[in-house]
Amino acid sequence: MVYSTRMSRRTRIVCTIGPASSAPSVLTRMMRAGMNVARLNFSHGTHAEHEVLLRNIRSCAKKAGKTVGILQDLQGPKIRVGALPEGGVELHQGQKVSFSTAIDGYVVNGPLPVTYKNLHRDVRAGHRILLDDGFFEVVVTGVKGRVIHTKVVHGGLLKSRKGMNLPDTKVTVDPFTEKDHEDLLFGVAHGVDWVVLSFLTNPDVVTHVRRIATSAARSHGVLSPWMMAKIETAAAVERFDDILECVDGIMLGRGDLGLEIPMEEVPIVQKEIIEKCRRAGKPVIIATHMLDSMTRNPRATRAEVSDVANAVLDHADAVMLSAESASGRYPAATVQAMAAVIDEAEQSRFDAVDIPTSDVDSPAHAFAHSVAVMASRELIDAIVVPAGLLDVALILPRYRPHVPIFVGCEDESIARKIILSAGVVPFILPLDAGTFLPRSHAMLIRLGLMKARDHIVYITGGGGALSLTVYGG
Repeated sequence: MVYSTRMSRRTRIVCTIGPASSAPSVLTRMMRAGMNVARLNFSHGTHAEHEVLLRNIRSCAKKAGKTVGILQDLQGPKIRVGALPEGGVELHQGQKVSFSTAIDGYVVNGPLPVTYKNLHRDVRAGHRILLDDGFFEVVVTGVKGRVIHTKVVHGGLLKSRKGMNLPDTKVTVDPFTEKDHEDLLFGVAHGVDWVVLSFLTNPDVVTHVRRIATSAARSHGVLSPWMMAKIETAAAVERFDDILECVDGIMLGRGDLGLEIPMEEVPIVQKEIIEKCRRAGKPVIIATHMLDSMTRNPRATRAEVSDVANAVLDHADAVMLSAESASGRYPAATVQAMAAVIDEAEQSRFDAVDIPTSDVDSPAHAFAHSVAVMASRELIDAIVVPAGLLDVALILPRYRPHVPIFVGCEDESIARKIILSAGVVPFILPLDAGTFLPRSHAMLIRLGLMKARDHIVYITGGGGALSLTVYGG
């Protein structure tokens, strides 16, 4: 089956904004190339710098006529080596090296400092410690007081502030730090649309953070951001079903996760998480190294292209650029390349979603299933839903109808949140249930998003009752 070229790209592109992409001219080019959501990484930068980025993103989106969401990614309890000499410290295979939680800086011929002050309580002899994204590895031989003694398995030049992963260790660190709290309050005050919680191990943290965000949003008179969990630890994979239930979306951080679990398990975990998110009607972002070679080169590798395409065919809602757009040499070209891969994958026969009636377990799902079947039979050209029926609108992507899902939103804040869901196209229209159908029909034609002869399904309702109207033609 060849699907209509009128269907806009369903899979969203999330771009990390950094030094290479902070200029308004670059942001505008990235938006026109296909960026849907801007990610601000709060592991880097000051609040003043992020405030400038927020202002530039919104200004450029307005000028470009685009709906661009803003995602605040909190740092979380990143475990790192402390400050080392400028030239780093060479670790040799078989060498004995110690780490200490009692010191903050480098001591000549002494143990190396670490930022996580409970490390000596959590690790045991035989536990592995991976350093600098797993390029180096040491194994714990013993713990004495606050000093962890290790032996180097894979060495190299270790530099300051490099990350530490503990695949064999259950850490007791609080996943929501004091810095995260301060950053969250800043983000809420500036109206970020999504907040990503890093290094989650259980769902309780989400409830706590949501309560803080809701209270802060109320005091600023803004809508509270939606909560997203980053899955990047073995513990998060084990508790995934519980975590999914209490968040609004998921980000799969494959970099850290690939150090926490055997790397050959990551592709299977990715498929399982995407499938669970799709069935739950919650957006999922696939992140890390998707077009990594384009950080340095103008073209992606064939393996990277396949990686992006397979995430699309697995039915992820979004794919993400990290260093490629934050510090790479070709940020706009990378977005353009990613959009091209997505377009090709979505036009293929492999992008279809089976829609068995066994999936239907509520009236809302029945409506979503019905319109998805109509779309698959090419009986309709679009679906339109008011944001007042947001629960219905966000179920529709579960079935991946090959027509746009237009959602009439009363304000930009809701529009920026739902842009992350696959195939959802928000438009701004003051809500009036009694006249929603004719007003939205006229608005979509005026915006050039539909044609008068198109067959459109409108889902409307109120008081618990839903109705489906086919309009146009």
